[in-house]
Amino acid sequence: MPLIEWQSSSRAEVAAPVRRDIRPSLNRNAPRAYARVRPGEQGTMTASIESLPIASDRAQRAGERYTGMILLAPTMIIMTVVGLFPLLHSLYMSITGYRPADPDKFQGFVGLGNYADALADAQFMHSILLTLLFTVLSVGLSLTFAILLALLFNLRLRGFTVLRTIIIVPMLITPIAVGITWRIMMMPDLGVLNYVLSLAGIPPQPWAGEKASAMASMVLVDVWQWTPFMFLIIFAGLSALPKSPFEAAAIDGASPIQTFFMVTLPMLRPVIVIASLLRIVDAIRTYDTVYIITRGGPDFATDLLSVYLARVNFRFFNLGYGAALSWITLLIILTVVLIFVKYTGFMRMVNEKEAR
Repeated sequence: MPLIEWQSSSRAEVAAPVRRDIRPSLNRNAPRAYARVRPGEQGTMTASIESLPIASDRAQRAGERYTGMILLAPTMIIMTVVGLFPLLHSLYMSITGYRPADPDKFQGFVGLGNYADALADAQFMHSILLTLLFTVLSVGLSLTFAILLALLFNLRLRGFTVLRTIIIVPMLITPIAVGITWRIMMMPDLGVLNYVLSLAGIPPQPWAGEKASAMASMVLVDVWQWTPFMFLIIFAGLSALPKSPFEAAAIDGASPIQTFFMVTLPMLRPVIVIASLLRIVDAIRTYDTVYIITRGGPDFATDLLSVYLARVNFRFFNLGYGAALSWITLLIILTVVLIFVKYTGFMRMVNEKEAR
């Protein structure tokens, strides 16, 4: 309760009440002010508010902000140097003809010659198309299965906690182990996949052993390994959605399919965009599983960009040309990401969230 102080200049004057609130302010950063009230002539009062300086509070907040920056500075400097030096060195090598395994050939400055050769390289263009096809199929199927699994687990049925733990196991296995395991499973004679098919009366399949089915086999392996990653992101987003829109849809008599397309999917859009963006970048860089299972074959059917780059750099040791290919690959990744961000409205969603 506020206290009342009575101040008066003389006994004949009417005392002027001054309210002084002793309750602590809930806002610690709010400027503190004190009021002095003096009774004026003929019973009038003159009030003046004197605000205390708040420069000390501002200095304290600024100090806290700069303290964090100072503590992060050594780490940021080290990360910048460690990351920037290889990039600059690779950029320098891309304009040279450096071939350590072939010293008889010209090793010096070639300008943009490596980039011109890359644009005229039919095998490099073939690898770009294969990588884009692999990315679209892998990300599209992983996203579809992840959404279906998230909707299923959102029902909160009994036993789903244990099953959810089992589902995320593939993403915890290293890509090299995944490649070795699936290569054994896909063996035409001894593989477990053809054995399972034989139980159902289906003839053995070549899997990664033939050109027609090799790419599909690589997509299958990638979807199996990385669908759990997208599932975790989408399931977390689905669990965080408010319940009121779904209750309103149920009151309006919307069917489950209508609720999904009109309520769930629009609300999940930011989460889906982020999960897809992460998977697109990772799918373009896929190397381990494809190299272990097929080595880019058969007949270059799975010769993705990463596999082709590894062959140019570490089999032929054409490091200058390989560096140029790496920079072109980086530009391709940035282009794909920018196109995806533009046509999904990702930046608009970010700006709307910041405006809130």
